[in-house]
Amino acid sequence: MGRSRTQCPARVGDVVLSQDGPLGRVESVIRSESQTTAYLVVATGRWPRRRYPVIPSSLVATVDRRRGNVLLRGRRRALARLPETAPIVL
Repeated sequence: MGRSRTQCPARVGDVVLSQDGPLGRVESVIRSESQTTAYLVVATGRWPRRRYPVIPSSLVATVDRRRGNVLLRGRRRALARLPETAPIVL
């Protein structure tokens, strides 16, 4: 069963799926001050071309804890090209 993106119970190691196929695995979860998930860092590709795009939680469609899957809104190619740094909020 899916959860809302504000709860986003994704865990490190979960498989990340885009609308058109697998993207990678959750490498780390970045939380906000209120302890809600703000971003997911996803390991994509293989060495030596491995990337770690930072995915905003607003792109999370559903999380299936039983299967360990995170479904994202968006295409694999576009998501893999997201920046590898989280935005700085001052």
